[in-house]
Amino acid sequence: MRLKTIISVSVVCLCLALAGCGKTATDSGALTERAKTQIASEHSDASAPSASVSADAENSADLPSGVAAVVNGEELRPEDFGYYIYNEAVVQMYAADTNADFSTFDWSAQSDGRPISDKVTETAIADAVADTAFRQKAQESGYSVSEAEKTASGLVDDAIERSGEDGFKKTANALGISGAEQYKKVYTNIAVFDDVAEDFQKNPTRYISDPSVLSGYADDKGASVRQILILNDTSKGDAMTVAAEVNQRAKSGEDFTALMSEYNEDSVSDKNYVYTFTRGEMVSSFEDAAFALGIDQISDIVRSDYGYHTIKRVCGAYELRNYWKAQSDIKIAENAAEMLDFNSVIKMAKEAAESSEE
Repeated sequence: MRLKTIISVSVVCLCLALAGCGKTATDSGALTERAKTQIASEHSDASAPSASVSADAENSADLPSGVAAVVNGEELRPEDFGYYIYNEAVVQMYAADTNADFSTFDWSAQSDGRPISDKVTETAIADAVADTAFRQKAQESGYSVSEAEKTASGLVDDAIERSGEDGFKKTANALGISGAEQYKKVYTNIAVFDDVAEDFQKNPTRYISDPSVLSGYADDKGASVRQILILNDTSKGDAMTVAAEVNQRAKSGEDFTALMSEYNEDSVSDKNYVYTFTRGEMVSSFEDAAFALGIDQISDIVRSDYGYHTIKRVCGAYELRNYWKAQSDIKIAENAAEMLDFNSVIKMAKEAAESSEE
């Protein structure tokens, strides 16, 4: 069951871009269904909280020259934020206008009383910092990042072999990525997050000794949920009647995963599947209900085009990301926003995409 309406930031996006290296690269971490279809066609020859920079992050004027942020001793330079700027720009653009065109969009337009470009930059800084901390802490927990790093290097090498240095750079630039090393960093961060998000549901104590503490780290950027879906055309009887029974039993305290095994008609092979997503990824009725829940709370019946959902919010990768970020030593340069230079990143992406179309 494809509940998602747009593609989340995922390694699939980056792989697709390089798979079609030399073609138009307009993929991003958050595409509308229209844009997703466009990308699939173009490349047919060959997926916590970061709404603002954390208030407890120490702004420092004493960082080394050219360093925008330091996360647990690891330096992040302006070029390390390019993909995050591009990705969030696409998210904000489609939030403002689902029919918008990246090449002509007015980034100075106001949102919540300030330019969209400012919101994009602020979120990009927080996302890059949080993803870096997540990858570091995952590795400290015993997770090996070497496979992701190896895959990233292989993708870059293959793309350069097929299309040359210029072809690779053009594709990377169209994603806001300035070069091979930045691509590898972004790919590794995202691959680690995706993999740990799945593994955490099976082995939570591998990453945190007391997973219950994560209930205090939920926010409205990302969420993880279990669901019991009763399809409109269920063979179990009247869909609404069955859904109401399931919802009542879940709210009465019956084991949710047992009810999932018995009733869930989601088409994913694992009937106990956990969905982890950010705002803007899921159909609106499902998403609104999920983000309205506290950890371990169960929703009323939620109606969608698929049928009737009973949703339970659980701790997941975004709560873990928030927790690990809070445990990190983060320093952000006072002039980080200026160093990142939003306009230069957008210009690079636009020019690379236009050049690929020629």
